[in-house]
Amino acid sequence: MIQKPRGTQDYLGDEFAKRREVENKFVEFYLSRGYQGLDTPIFEQKNLFVRSVGEGTDIVSKELFDLEKKSEEVYSLRPEFTAGVIRSLIELGIKSMPLPVKVISCGPCFRYERPQKGRKRQFNQLNIELVGKKSPEIDAGVIVDAFEFLQTLGVEKSLVKINSLGSSETRKKYSEIIKNYLNENKGNLCELCGERLDKNPLRVLDCKNPACQEIIKKSPSILDSLTPDEKEYFDKVVNYLESKKIPCGIDASLVRGLDYYTGVIFEIITEGDESRMNSIGGGGRYDDLIGELDGPDMPAFGMGIGFERVLDSLDKIN
Repeated sequence: MIQKPRGTQDYLGDEFAKRREVENKFVEFYLSRGYQGLDTPIFEQKNLFVRSVGEGTDIVSKELFDLEKKSEEVYSLRPEFTAGVIRSLIELGIKSMPLPVKVISCGPCFRYERPQKGRKRQFNQLNIELVGKKSPEIDAGVIVDAFEFLQTLGVEKSLVKINSLGSSETRKKYSEIIKNYLNENKGNLCELCGERLDKNPLRVLDCKNPACQEIIKKSPSILDSLTPDEKEYFDKVVNYLESKKIPCGIDASLVRGLDYYTGVIFEIITEGDESRMNSIGGGGRYDDLIGELDGPDMPAFGMGIGFERVLDSLDKIN
């Protein structure tokens, strides 16, 4: 008997209705806050993801679903939304649009990884992007909106883990610092982190291996590499969140798995869950990406919410 592909799921009846209800609430909530909807293809030129997400990331090197080649172009199923959204906005003429441009998207994404709880090969994301303006209030505001949206669904006990990668120059400087530190402890790193060390040393900080975690705990903090202006900006975001009563904790080992991030990054996790394995959303600032994709130089901040992870949280509550 032919069965569904590994890492996918079928939804019937009540499950189908529950998913549509969450999606409808997402659209209604964000349209009321001045966002507009944007649908993009579920596949793009592979080079878009290589240039934006990063050739040295696990997503590009191991997890992309490449489509069978029928022409000179190589296409891949989208592993996340931001790259395709930015490609679309550039193509649609963002230079002439009133700023900020605020868009939402929702739908399936695809990553070839080992299926486990909270991780499917086909999964769905609720995506939010704010392009063209930059301030601590904007960064914090996107996070506050996400908290309020999750509360409308009934997900109330959550908190923010937040960090800053600084500018691309700061990130590059810190990458060398952390690489030198990790090389001193290379013999105690897991095999995967040994591979990451030369290609993308920041990804080592996200490893869940207990032996690697012990090394990571003693590693130099990226916050010590921030310039005074970057540190002031980060502090303002944290202070704004605290003024809005958003539970917030600084996590200097938080790096995210995408190379385009610069500045403030964050994840939303269930309260009491010290691991980030079950985070239900996250994102950050990516001020260089639009220019790197041949668009105008514009700042941007965005996030994705894991659709299935939200539903799992709601099931635990109910």
